Amino acid sequence: MRAIYSHSLALLAAVVGTTSLASTAFANPTAGPHAYVGANYGGYKDRGGDFDEDDDFKEALIGAQVNQFLGFEASYIDFGSFGGDVGKADVDGYGLAVVGRLPLTEQLGIYAKAGQLFWDADVRVAGLKQSYDGDEPFVGIGADIKVSEHFVVALEYDCYKIDLDDSSFPAPASNWEGDMDTVKLGARFMF
Repeated sequence: MRAIYSHSLALLAAVVGTTSLASTAFANPTAGPHAYVGANYGGYKDRGGDFDEDDDFKEALIGAQVNQFLGFEASYIDFGSFGGDVGKADVDGYGLAVVGRLPLTEQLGIYAKAGQLFWDADVRVAGLKQSYDGDEPFVGIGADIKVSEHFVVALEYDCYKIDLDDSSFPAPASNWEGDMDTVKLGARFMF
């Protein structure tokens, strides 16, 4: 009976806290805790690895800003298809990140993020096809501008690493290191 009572009190506290958090976020989403959804589009370039083509980059994200300095973000990332005549790769994945933000003015802020990318790659080399997956850390920096009460535009630069190591492929493709530098422009809707 005592356990049921304490669980009921904890549930009630969570509901009241969530309700007050939501009302604060809807009243002024940039002043306090809020959630957001968004998308980024940009380009990426391999940094010192075996892929030599530039390509477009797409990302969908959802996030939560705990306070004006700290947030968390989850994203789906699509690098598309890239490579050369000898080999091609299709890479996509999911990212989880911690975001540290410094507001400079009421409309402008800068931020840095660090997280983990959980990726999948389908690689074709000389008629052979192989699928890979892995997870690697990533880092990024950016700036955001509040256009309206619920709409923010952001410019971001991120560094990702994707390492494919497989002796079943013929040399020189047995070890592909994809260090991806991305520059992206994005929009976020805050609620």
